[in-house]
Amino acid sequence: MAETSGTNTKGSGPDAGKFVKLLTANYYRINAFILSMVPNAADAEDMMQETSEIMWQKFDEFEEGTDFAAWGVTIAKFRILNFRKSKQNQTAQLSEEALRLIESETDSMSEELDARLDALRACLSRLDEKDRQFIKLRYSPGATARSVAEVIGTSVHRVYRSVARINSMLLRCIRRRLTTEGVV
Repeated sequence: MAETSGTNTKGSGPDAGKFVKLLTANYYRINAFILSMVPNAADAEDMMQETSEIMWQKFDEFEEGTDFAAWGVTIAKFRILNFRKSKQNQTAQLSEEALRLIESETDSMSEELDARLDALRACLSRLDEKDRQFIKLRYSPGATARSVAEVIGTSVHRVYRSVARINSMLLRCIRRRLTTEGVV
């Protein structure tokens, strides 16, 4: 049974803030699943919107502490099956078995991506402050090697060398972590 902590303390229904926070944090995984199952981008966008609406309507049934993305993917899966049944006469569709295979592959890819992002975050946190700030500056929106060189007062060549050195350190660190965790 769903925990009441998914609802607000006034008992007037689901906690919108909690729902928005969970949906925002898990949107990419749910949408990636939908995009893998629905080839038309406009249909996939509609499907994500409808899935989000159903998730909100059923949010009081969500068990806090369980995997919100998996719950959303399950809702999306049923919504997609209904969508496919209504569209059956329009185009050739994938079989149920093919859909299950794609779903399984999408799940494992999503887990691997999460592991890679976790490893990147951990490796970034292990950089010394100077290198971490340098990477933030270099990869900030609109930044170029030239703009970074101007900001820190060095040559473009030195910026490229520093980025290559730091990226190499990060890559080695990420590979070590993923190997240790058995991801690669």
